[in-house]
Amino acid sequence: MTTDYALPQCWQDFEDVLATGIDRVVLFGPPGTGKTYGGLTQGVNVGGSYRLVCTEDMTSADVSGMFMPDKSGGFTWLDGSATKAWKGNGAFGGRLVVDEVDKASGDVSALLLAYTDTVASASMDLPTGERIKPNPGFTAVLTSNIEHPDDLPIALRDRFPVAIEINQPHPNALASLPEHLREVAKACVSAEPERRISLRGFYAYETLRRTMTEERAATIAFGKVRAEAFIDALRIGKLGA
Repeated sequence: MTTDYALPQCWQDFEDVLATGIDRVVLFGPPGTGKTYGGLTQGVNVGGSYRLVCTEDMTSADVSGMFMPDKSGGFTWLDGSATKAWKGNGAFGGRLVVDEVDKASGDVSALLLAYTDTVASASMDLPTGERIKPNPGFTAVLTSNIEHPDDLPIALRDRFPVAIEINQPHPNALASLPEHLREVAKACVSAEPERRISLRGFYAYETLRRTMTEERAATIAFGKVRAEAFIDALRIGKLGA
């Protein structure tokens, strides 16, 4: 992946692991560090990437697919995210990125075990009668805000031999911010929990700042305590520029 910024060690580890051919990786750590962004973009092949956001009330249809009414009065099968990732572009499998996997229900977790099994063992019979297997090149990345990968279900964790703690923001995610905010954002994203501000907060701040003062935008986006620390850091940065 090309970037104008040096990769922090955690992201370099992810890149190096993918380069070895390991195709099942857990990215865990504090929110707002770009885990989903990295999973969807870093080392992805021509099969593309497909995101599955886990919630407690999601169903297996989100994973494998479902029949939906069509204009003819019948039903059409729509592939779910995991099925799309297995198929990829038809020749090469894609990347399945499972966000907040620790929030998946029991039925969904069980289905994910099937979709993240080794390529040699994995197969699925869809309700359409089609039997599918992952195309060559299929990879899977789990993301979570858990503190330790062993907090994941044992069977699911066993399918992912490598877990990398992401404690620094992805540089390409930082690059979408104005240059004067990048170093401040990098420091705040990596700060202690009581001072931490996620990248999503910075994106909101930058949007708000277009129509209001820096102080008001920061207070709305970050809350009063974090806003004061942010403004101080921003002013120090401007003075040193």
